[in-house]
Amino acid sequence: MSERRWSIGELARASGVTVRTLHHYDRIGLVSPGERTAAGHRRYVEADVRRLYRVRALSGLGLSLGEVAAVLRRAATEDLDSLRDLLTAQLADLARQADRIEESTRRVRGLLDRLAGSVMPEPEQFLATLEPLPIDVNRYLSDAQQAALADRAAHLGADAIEAFKAEWVELFTLLRQHLLDGTPVEDPAVGALVSRWQEIANAFHTGDQHLAGAITALWQDNRTQLGRELDRRIGWSGPDGTADVVDYLTRARAAHPNTKGPTPRGAE
Repeated sequence: MSERRWSIGELARASGVTVRTLHHYDRIGLVSPGERTAAGHRRYVEADVRRLYRVRALSGLGLSLGEVAAVLRRAATEDLDSLRDLLTAQLADLARQADRIEESTRRVRGLLDRLAGSVMPEPEQFLATLEPLPIDVNRYLSDAQQAALADRAAHLGADAIEAFKAEWVELFTLLRQHLLDGTPVEDPAVGALVSRWQEIANAFHTGDQHLAGAITALWQDNRTQLGRELDRRIGWSGPDGTADVVDYLTRARAAHPNTKGPTPRGAE
């Protein structure tokens, strides 16, 4: 049987990847059409489809495109063992996602159960549904850094943590309204919010001077995903979502340099 071929449009429709993304993968050498027709049209072959799957699977595991390219260079030869390893890792990641979804489902069901009994859930129960975020922090924070954050949270206590989370949402909402209203970041009202934000951030400071950079990298690498996830969990829709508010906060902090503290951009 002759091998099947796909045009770029056909592969985009079949894979759910945009034509623009496929062009980008071609430009950076990740996935390129393996053949040309007699008329000179480029066509993807079955090996290209398998490579595309590997690229998307590795990206889904949290690797940057540069890291994906490095993995593919190390495993340039297509073989069953490398594919088996990839699918095993992907399956483990899906299992972790399923655990997170199951936990979120349990929390939401708890809210519905209280509403069914004509009892308004406590704010803490709503806030609990905002966690956890679907990002593998192990790629950014060392075990020691994660332990230090956990120790700091334990020192603050559950009541303080819940109070900080409630105020976090309130401050974020107020900042978003200033953003929607077009308030300049230099405005004193914005500066007051930045000052309070910094006070909350300082409460979580562990003394690790490298932690700020690690959290900044986590946000920058996952800005779109984190922004959309936070929008969904807070219940925001429309323009100027979480990611835009973080950018606004970053500019506001630069405009109010007298706010003190070591917090990284977009972290707390």
